[in-house]
Amino acid sequence: MDKWIRNGIIYQINLRSLAAREPRNAIEATWEEENQVSPLAYVTEHLHVIKGLGVNVLHLMPPYPMGMEDRKGIGSPYASRDYFAVEPEYGTMDEMKAFVRRAHELGFHVIIGMVPNHSSRDNVWTREHPDYYVQDSHGKPVYDLDWSDTAKFDYRNPALRAAMIEVYDFWIGLLGADENGVLQGVDGFRIDMAHFINDPSFWDEALDELRSRHQDREILFLAECYGMKNNLGLFRRGMTATYDDEFYKICEYFYGLDETFTTNILRPARDASHNHDFRDKYQAFKHHGIAGAVERDFLDYEDAYKQADSYYGLVARYTDNHDESRGLYRFGQGAVEAMMRLVFLSPHTLPFMLTGQEFGAMNRPSIHERLQPCDKGRRIRKGRKIVYQEGVEIEGNVFARGIEARRTWYSFYQGLINLRLSQPALIRGEFSILDVGEHCREKKRNIVAFSRTYEGVILHCAVNLGPDSRRMTRAGLFSGEFLYGALDGNSLRAFSAVVVRHH
Repeated sequence: MDKWIRNGIIYQINLRSLAAREPRNAIEATWEEENQVSPLAYVTEHLHVIKGLGVNVLHLMPPYPMGMEDRKGIGSPYASRDYFAVEPEYGTMDEMKAFVRRAHELGFHVIIGMVPNHSSRDNVWTREHPDYYVQDSHGKPVYDLDWSDTAKFDYRNPALRAAMIEVYDFWIGLLGADENGVLQGVDGFRIDMAHFINDPSFWDEALDELRSRHQDREILFLAECYGMKNNLGLFRRGMTATYDDEFYKICEYFYGLDETFTTNILRPARDASHNHDFRDKYQAFKHHGIAGAVERDFLDYEDAYKQADSYYGLVARYTDNHDESRGLYRFGQGAVEAMMRLVFLSPHTLPFMLTGQEFGAMNRPSIHERLQPCDKGRRIRKGRKIVYQEGVEIEGNVFARGIEARRTWYSFYQGLINLRLSQPALIRGEFSILDVGEHCREKKRNIVAFSRTYEGVILHCAVNLGPDSRRMTRAGLFSGEFLYGALDGNSLRAFSAVVVRHH
């Protein structure tokens, strides 16, 4: 695996959100002028600003034209009408090429969203190649779940498989050959619902073929996938990386807020025990606290890697992505700080951020509507009851209130990025759980502690995932050179982290 992939820190760009430039108020609206700059051109012009954050992989959500037939609201990027074109709302193909060129000049790698399970219902292929689709008894394309604006592909058809390989190939070679004759273009794909296609053997064929065609480049294939069993299956088929949805579920199922929205609570959601894939993490939480749930998630992957002979993979870990409500809205400030610290310290990880997260964004960027409630809500404790509040989807941006708060969030993420990229042990180091002797009942443990070891350097890391300061009877494990954070005597403050280096 090439160095750039393992070093990757992914920044997901929702073009509608990042380039949203609506007037802030009625005064500004009075004198606004028509804006002729496309979102793609706007982002390209300001890539140096994103560069300042320290991220190094840009992930554009699917850039293709959005379908019109049975369109939901303003249209979904995940219902694509033509895989060889660019959505006019975003810009032109020439502007897309300019974006990739400029990103490469600045040292970024670029991945784009690919939607292999389905297209829009008016995709050009529905007319030209209806046999590419799974059809009902009346010869109409079917769709999965409630995705009524889509049509499901049939990967049992060799012609469809060949056509989709050409789609990936087109974008990998988007810019044409460089001076050495190597085709240049995007550097990989975030592959939507990769485990949902109706013949997963396509991945064996496609990934081998694409890597064979582009042997001089390392291409990132990042699968959106749910459940560790599905992840491991895709690793065996050649995927570079997958989502660690169970890491996110630890946030979703265990964190809530009090009715002031300022204090975190740790209490399992009702449906936590009903998710089969999550059962071992739920049991770990019951017996060993949230620290035990995280340790179980990490160790499940460690065990899988040790047993694997011919495959391994990375996992994208996050508190924010486009499908979810914002972590800050859903889980609260302390939980997001702690879990994102953990993301940047954890093994086999591609840290993953969503546009605006670095400024404390509170709203989910728009997918289907400019403004609507969404189902990814939060749990709030009111007295003895837990009530549910829906999430919010807004096309623009709602950031942390006040310039100092926004600057604090930016510095928070910039510091974590710099820490990870400056310490090879955090990227390539071996992983081992540490027992810090947390002073509490076993089922209330909040501190996750571990070592990362690489080329003679040993890092000891600890993150307090809970809202209370915790004393450690083995605080001497952190007597080395402090790289991040600090102890309060022998205690680790609520939601804080510490990293020390030993030689």
